[in-house]
Amino acid sequence: MDTLEKALKNGREIQKHRHTIHRNPEIGFYLPETCDYVMKCLEEMGIEHKLCEGKIDEEIRAKFSKAGFPDMEYYTGVVATIGKGKPCIMLRAEMDALPVNEPRGVVNFSSKNPGKMHACGHDAHTAMLISAAKLLKNIETELNGTVKLLFQPGEECGCGADMMIRHGVLEEPHVDAAFSLHVVPNQRGGLVTYTPGTMTAAMETFEVNILGKGGHSSLPHLCIDPLVICNQLYTTLNLLATREIDPRETVTLTVGKISGGSAANIIPDSAKLSVGCRTFKKEVTEHMQRRIPEVIEHTVKMWKGKYETTHFFTPLTYANPKLCGELIPYMKEVVGEENVEICPSVSGSDDFGYISQQVPGMLVWFGTGDETQPALHNPNMQIDEKWLPYGTAILVNVATRWLAQSTKNGRLNREYI
Repeated sequence: MDTLEKALKNGREIQKHRHTIHRNPEIGFYLPETCDYVMKCLEEMGIEHKLCEGKIDEEIRAKFSKAGFPDMEYYTGVVATIGKGKPCIMLRAEMDALPVNEPRGVVNFSSKNPGKMHACGHDAHTAMLISAAKLLKNIETELNGTVKLLFQPGEECGCGADMMIRHGVLEEPHVDAAFSLHVVPNQRGGLVTYTPGTMTAAMETFEVNILGKGGHSSLPHLCIDPLVICNQLYTTLNLLATREIDPRETVTLTVGKISGGSAANIIPDSAKLSVGCRTFKKEVTEHMQRRIPEVIEHTVKMWKGKYETTHFFTPLTYANPKLCGELIPYMKEVVGEENVEICPSVSGSDDFGYISQQVPGMLVWFGTGDETQPALHNPNMQIDEKWLPYGTAILVNVATRWLAQSTKNGRLNREYI
């Protein structure tokens, strides 16, 4: 029986895992119930695993609290290993949900937690990896090395993968390559798409709290107007992409939020502005990382204001071209030659970028619907679950076939190992 047949036999079990996780969504870095469920499944399979738990750095904790996330003192993830020895390939799935209200009646296993929903498919990712763990455990003695499984928190925060790396998930044993797939509900079911090289954009977010001096609108000379400063910042920041970046490069910069004030005849004490920037090349990213804070600093001070800035960053995801070339045939064995295609880079972001900075990695998009379906992050998003066993089979086939090829003739034969 081949890998896909085995995965298809576990179809209902994959659905059960997904429905359980979907009903009980958790957001952010601290996912105790989801981690408990994953570890219970791994325990029942006899798979070696451990909880990746730690205290969140106080600066990071304060930053996310200020941005509106619930106060999170700890982070929780799960790491497991199947097999032994070198080489080691890591399969990663995210577990966190989004702060979205799920409408009733769309599915019969909707969220029990108001204001929280798995609207990015992470419930499916976790379910597919749990099922992959079962299939891999059944052939553990045949593995030519180690498969490490990472169940990761905080992807929607943009840096959960970084926390896991700092916790040490890329070591003991050392990870030689990493793979992850992401469901896409508005992509044809069974279609795998990927981009060798830069797969997703880097993302910068600056939350700026501008502090002025309020007063009566008839006496503006006695005030420091934070809304005027916001207006100046809006204009100046938007000039960065058009006047300082080579037009052949791709940059998106959006001042997506400005808030402040309460009445037409009152100059407020403070105002807030949020700016987001996405880039596809390291040099462009570094330029914008330097220039956005400079523009904020000089513009605010020019109008005698003060400010506080909260900065968030997610690096671009780089799909190692050599690794892509090796793994693509193993995916074609599952979904067919005609169902694997190269696609353009996407302007969305994924914190798998932290992993791909450290080890050769590959992220792919996996279609679970069609072009008429609502996209990711939409509260009406749905997944055609008949495709989930195919995702499980891809994870298993990629891991087992890569390990086998990497140790062909009894030796490691990969340049990046």
